[in-house]
Order: sequence, then structure tokens, then C-alpha cells
Amino acid sequence: MEAALAEEPFGSGRINKSRCWLEALILGIGMPAAIWGTTKLVEYSVPTAVHGSHEQRYIWSILEVAIVEWLTVAGLYLVLRARGKSFRYLGVWRLGTWSAWVVAIGIAALSIASNLRFLPRMGVPISYAFFPRGIHLVAALLMGTTAGFCEEVLFRAFLMTEFADGGHGKAMQVLMPGAAFGLAHSGYLRLGVVAWLGIMIPTAMIGMIWGIAYLLGKRGLVPTVVAHFLNDATALPWISFFMTGP
Repeated sequence: MEAALAEEPFGSGRINKSRCWLEALILGIGMPAAIWGTTKLVEYSVPTAVHGSHEQRYIWSILEVAIVEWLTVAGLYLVLRARGKSFRYLGVWRLGTWSAWVVAIGIAALSIASNLRFLPRMGVPISYAFFPRGIHLVAALLMGTTAGFCEEVLFRAFLMTEFADGGHGKAMQVLMPGAAFGLAHSGYLRLGVVAWLGIMIPTAMIGMIWGIAYLLGKRGLVPTVVAHFLNDATALPWISFFMTGP
């Protein structure tokens, strides 16, 4: 049954168009809201998440996001099962094409290069981004794996497929899930509106380019999963470490 579903053409309008818009809104707004709620619950339940060492607070801040994203992916898995579909239908395990790899890794490389410029300002050698040790290695693997797999499954594979199945063209399939991806990073509003926009807009643009890579790869998700992992497992863990405070 799954094999037959995987061969069905995309964009045939098999679902109500309003459903994919609602799903984009739920992921774009609901995910940061769920992360905020989880953070408050953890802070209330686990004293070290608030009063622990810098390293302890740092790891808990990563775990709070990971809990929400992995649970959301688990929920999506159950939803797909109820619809008679699977991750295979979304192209989660598909290797893509060379052009998809070039686009996905290329934008990740530009993003990583942009992020690396902050490390010397923090007194962190650039080499540490690629060869982390101890707690920073744990953080890099956790952040990279969570963002690389969960966010790509949710915002690229799932949302883009939903927009395709709702009869939307490829431009809308790229633009709206990309915008939802940027909006899902609304947790950075705690830094102020200007800082949030400075993070959200480039994030949305990167998401859109990864969306293009997903389409170039004939809806194969592996190139963007790898690219997203590399992006979030290098400089970003160090940046988030300093954002949690001394």
C-alpha cells in the first residue's frame, strides 16, 4: 500500500487547500508556543534548569526544544499512519539528486561561514566549531540531529507535500513552508523584535532554498537533512551557549 501511495502524483488537489494553510500556521506558531510551555514546565520541575551551572542550563535549553520537536515528529508519524501513509511517502529516506546536494550543502556552507564570524568575538577558536569536545560535542549532536531530522521532516517533507497535495504550485510549496519555518523560530523574540527579525528572515530564506533543494531532489529529503545537521551542529551550539548567559 505504501509503495502504491509513493507513486501517486503530487499536486493533484487530493486535500482541502485550507488544511495545508492551517498546518503551516500550527507548526509556525504552535511549535514556539509549545517550546515556551515546555520551558516553563521544566523550569518549574527541574531546579538545575534555572539555578544550575551555565552548562546545566545550556543543556536543558537544548533538551526543551528537542522534546517538543521529537514529540511533534512522533505525532506526525501517527497522523500519517492514520492516513495510510508513511515517511517514505514524504521522501524522508530518498537520497535526492546531485543538484539537490549542491544547493542544500551550498546554502548551509554560506550560513555556517556567516555564523563562524561570531566565534572569535566570544573568544572561541573557529576550530572548536568542527571539533567540539565534552558537553559541547553532546550539544552539537543533539542540536544537529534534532534540527536536521525533525525540522526537515516537518517543514520540508510534510508541509511541502501537503501544499502539493492541496493543489498549490511549486512556488507556494517553497514560500509558505519556508515562511512557517522562519516563524517557528519566534522564541528569539526574547532578544527583542529587531534581533528576532534578524534571525527569522534569514532562517525563512534558508528554509526556502532548502525547499528548492527538496524539489530538485525529486522530493528526496536526505540532502537537506544532512545540510541542516551541519548548519546546526557547528557554530550555532557555541552561539546558543553564550546566549544562555554566564
